[in-house]
Amino acid sequence: MERHEQLPVIVAKFFKESRDVNPYASAQTMRAFDQVIRNQLTDSLSRAANRWRSVYQEQGRLVGVPSRDHPFPRPEEMESLRHLKQLADNVSQMIAHIQALEAPGEDRVYHRIRNNDQILELVIDADYQLAMTAAALDDMVTKVSITTWRDLEPAFQERLEQLIQGMRNRSRIVSEVI
Repeated sequence: MERHEQLPVIVAKFFKESRDVNPYASAQTMRAFDQVIRNQLTDSLSRAANRWRSVYQEQGRLVGVPSRDHPFPRPEEMESLRHLKQLADNVSQMIAHIQALEAPGEDRVYHRIRNNDQILELVIDADYQLAMTAAALDDMVTKVSITTWRDLEPAFQERLEQLIQGMRNRSRIVSEVI
């Protein structure tokens, strides 16, 4: 699996390999695949965060430099600046949280208590759903500009909530004993 391949191709290759009698489709392979998906997920979200930051910087340029005639910017301009910064910070916070997500353990006691392979497949399915949501966020943010961000922001927030819910579901899968 190459890093430059698209996520659906990687997932299709993995599930084709894991359903066959493949000696390499082990728990370690599934853990590595989980990490590949999470890397793809954080890449998509990083692009989204960078786009929101660039819109924030464009809005900051429009606010301008204080002068003697106008020492303070208008309150609505400052509110939009704060809102854009909050959006970018929320996405960055999601990236940090995704990178810190746990994976099922590898020890034998853990494997005796749980069906490790089944949990890893469920985690990979959850990660795939997260990655598809993040890709949709990335596509949505490519259309964002200084003039259109207010129109696209509610849909972006809705997708971000879907991502948060998906992360909660993934955490629930890892933390439950099957």
